Amino acid sequence: MARPLNKLKDGVPYTRRPEIEACINKALTQDATTVVHRANIRSLRDPDYVPMECLLHLMREARLRRDKTMGDKLYPIFLARCEARLKKAIPDGSRADACGIREEIMQKFGEIFARVGTNHDSTALDYYEVNFNHAFQVLRFKRLREETRRDEIFVDLGNEKDEDGSPVDPEADLARFSAAAHAPARQENFVFLKQVLRALEDLSPEDRHTVRLVLIERYKVASDDPAEVTAATILGVSRRAINKRLAKVAARLKKFRQENEG
Repeated sequence: MARPLNKLKDGVPYTRRPEIEACINKALTQDATTVVHRANIRSLRDPDYVPMECLLHLMREARLRRDKTMGDKLYPIFLARCEARLKKAIPDGSRADACGIREEIMQKFGEIFARVGTNHDSTALDYYEVNFNHAFQVLRFKRLREETRRDEIFVDLGNEKDEDGSPVDPEADLARFSAAAHAPARQENFVFLKQVLRALEDLSPEDRHTVRLVLIERYKVASDDPAEVTAATILGVSRRAINKRLAKVAARLKKFRQENEG
């Protein structure tokens, strides 16, 4: 029998749909070869098709039972099916770094799954066994909302003006640095960031703190709302002071870029 779910809603445990419960119970009686064969079926019309909710349960069971052989066979199949969904939802060209976004979503799911069977295990995957499509969609939307917030921050940086009314960063070098700091941990990003940070290493402690808050942690420079936490409120200085520091950093980044392009 399928292991019951533990997550509660209004004091009542989550329950799977009857057809998912039946699929799990059937799969639990079958040998590994049959289960793996069924897991590879992609056609929803095939009577042996295994829904994602069922496949996820089998993976969790394998992990809980320390059945590494079964887990190692099912996990790649499960990942391939997830990646196919993401490729359809976030196709190449739809975003500046569509491939990187898809990788980050899968990494986030992997982090959740890695908690199964540990002292840090939670009920985070229970809803995935109730409605996998919706749960995975929520995970995807959360990541895309982060991307939207990043874009908003880039716009904010582009709109920041120095005390004479000139743009703080007319060539968007600050935004490019911030984007690289939050891009997937690929070799080219690592090399670029290492070089840039070396170029900025002789900044004052105040300037380095500003870089960390605005470009790395993505705090807004300042806000008209006195209750909003921004780089200016954290550092206890004015918007003007933050912009002066950012203008200095932007000039340093521009010089670094020109030297490397030349």
